[in-house]
Amino acid sequence: MPSTSTTAQSATDVASIRIPLLLTRVGFGLFLFAWGLNKLVNPGSTGGILAKYYGVDGLGNTPGIAFGLFQMIVSAMILVALFKTVTYLIGLLMHGASIAVTIGDLILPLAEGSNLLFMSGLPVFTAILGLFLARRHDTMLSLDAMRQSRASRPVAGATGQA
Repeated sequence: MPSTSTTAQSATDVASIRIPLLLTRVGFGLFLFAWGLNKLVNPGSTGGILAKYYGVDGLGNTPGIAFGLFQMIVSAMILVALFKTVTYLIGLLMHGASIAVTIGDLILPLAEGSNLLFMSGLPVFTAILGLFLARRHDTMLSLDAMRQSRASRPVAGATGQA
């Protein structure tokens, strides 16, 4: 059985990461939201990105609009920490795909034709990965935490007797 001081220290440790997790979640949610909004406002840019980095050409504006809407919905769910396991993973995979297609720029960021700005995606990716791995501690202003708290409360008037 853990000692009282160990239990208190563990509770303090968890409490001390709630604010950084909230800040990471809000930053990531806004990051995804901005890129999703960009896809709606400028759907043609998505076609250019699909052609240049994914080898998919000639799809028009529809994929940009659809993916932009999807990304904005996921980002809103991330912002409020709803269905964290699924939404954080989707966000991680979306950003991971961006990292994967720019791997050449990441391996040789200063090479001729590389874009050093793609390096900024790495700390974003690692922050998202950390958020995903620590998601059960991400409870501050979290709809998942509120749903779990409500589900664990006893029903009013229930005595527990048959």
